[in-house]
Amino acid sequence: MSTPTASVEVLIIGAGVIGNSIAYHVAQQRRSVLVVERRELVVEPAASWASAGGVRLWEQDPAEAALAHSALARWPTLAEELDADLQYRQGGHLLVAENEVEANHLQTVVQHQHALGFVDVSLVDRQEVFRLVPGLGEQVTTAIFSPTSGHADPRLTTHAFATAAKRHGARYWTTTECFALERVADRITGAQTSRGLVRAEQIVLTAGAWSQELAGTAGLQVPLRMRVLQVLLSSPAPRGILTPVVSAVGRALSLKQRADGALVLGGGWLGDPSPDGCSYRLRAASQQGNWATACELFPVVRTLQCVGAWGGLQAHTPDDLPFIGSFSGLAGLTLAFGSWYGFALAPAVGSVVANHLAGQPTPQLNLLSPDRIAHFDPSQVAAFLSASVENSSDTL
Repeated sequence: MSTPTASVEVLIIGAGVIGNSIAYHVAQQRRSVLVVERRELVVEPAASWASAGGVRLWEQDPAEAALAHSALARWPTLAEELDADLQYRQGGHLLVAENEVEANHLQTVVQHQHALGFVDVSLVDRQEVFRLVPGLGEQVTTAIFSPTSGHADPRLTTHAFATAAKRHGARYWTTTECFALERVADRITGAQTSRGLVRAEQIVLTAGAWSQELAGTAGLQVPLRMRVLQVLLSSPAPRGILTPVVSAVGRALSLKQRADGALVLGGGWLGDPSPDGCSYRLRAASQQGNWATACELFPVVRTLQCVGAWGGLQAHTPDDLPFIGSFSGLAGLTLAFGSWYGFALAPAVGSVVANHLAGQPTPQLNLLSPDRIAHFDPSQVAAFLSASVENSSDTL
């Protein structure tokens, strides 16, 4: 057996917002933690660097609802807890309809969210919509409003979790490649890194879009597809012109205003990953489409310029739900990646995964366990993995 370079209780592979949140919560439990990150913290093109920063938790799938409730309760006091400026603004979220069919859909959405316990979600009429956001296009007819949603700066938040984790004793190895997981029979015992072998009682794989390859080194087939999500940045608009985050039933769009006045445009517009999976190329059509749909919904955008565009590499699972938890029959390994709402859920995921590692009951993870992979239809998984990224919204 090789002599390990380091031995820890918990090894976390990947220092995005999820990995750092887990490190923070595990370190709070006074367990020894080592975080290995192949680059510096929070750099392009990682998802935590590129995220638009939405804390929009009330459109959750039932499988993520418990985590969403927990995260929603944490965000208002998270800056104080982490002793850092996260630029968190709880301005609410407005989901608008522009015709009768979309308005009817909103009624169904409200009923569904109330059934999940998100009771603050309510329908608002046209007059209230324009009171909340006076500059919206005249075609808007009604909306749903959630006052407890908001947004924060993803880069500041990711760094804040890491800094807090270090204060509690977590160690970080940045610019350190993880080559392979070490498996002995039915246990993952460590990982081989560019600084040598690390032995660990438990390993958390939270390397986002790069997790599939590492899982494969331990003989695990985890179906993931890498997708590039685009974000645009406008020149500054008058401050306070947009308080809530705005999105639309019939548009691929999220729109929010930063403290400096700039508007951040998202909505799921796609780019293309490089062949080696380490970079990306934005699509001109995505940039033009994202900007045009924002202009149509919020005409003030027409007076602004697009001054920035970037993308982030995100892990996409076949059923659009994250893999969070452990495989039955395989000790020592926990997965935590693949959520569309990963940034928003990060405070809750960190806490729950720390409790999972400590052997405590975590019913919040029951429907997110990687064990469900065994129940996926193999032919559909094969089609998902081989499909063009153009179809990346397809699910099982």
